Amino acid sequence: MLYLDTSALLKLYLKERGSAETQTVVAGQRHPLPVWEIQQMEFVNALRLKVFWKDLSPADAERQIDLFKERRRRGLYYHPEIDRLELTETFERLSRDTVHHGGRTFDILHVACALVLGARQFLTFDTKQSLVARQAGLEVPEFLAS
Repeated sequence: MLYLDTSALLKLYLKERGSAETQTVVAGQRHPLPVWEIQQMEFVNALRLKVFWKDLSPADAERQIDLFKERRRRGLYYHPEIDRLELTETFERLSRDTVHHGGRTFDILHVACALVLGARQFLTFDTKQSLVARQAGLEVPEFLAS
C-alpha cells in the first residue's frame, strides 16, 4: 500500500517541484489511496493557506478541493478505518526518537498512520519525515525526500 503525506497529496493538485514524479508513482497504483480525516483537513487547509500567501486564487483553491472530493466519490481515495489505540501507541513509540530527529507531531502521526494501515511505501517531501518513515521501515523513494 502507498501512503501520501499531505505534501505529496498536494502535488497531485498543484504543479510544483516533484508533481510529475508523484503523479507517476500514484498512477502505478492499482488500489485507492487511503486519505483519513485529519489528512483531508490538512490538505484543505494547505490549499487555503496558499490563498493567504497569494500563491493561489480563492476560486482555484476551491476548485481543487471540489476535485479532491469528486475523486474520493469516484473511489480513487477512501477513508480507512483506523484503530485509534494502535495509532496512539505507534505514535508514542515513534515519537521517542523526536529528541534525535526533531520530528513534528503531524509528521510522526502520518508515519504512524501509514504503519497502522499496513503501508509499505511512504511519499513525502519533508526531510525529517522521510527519516522517521525510513527508520520505521517504510520505503521512501529517493527523489521525494529533499
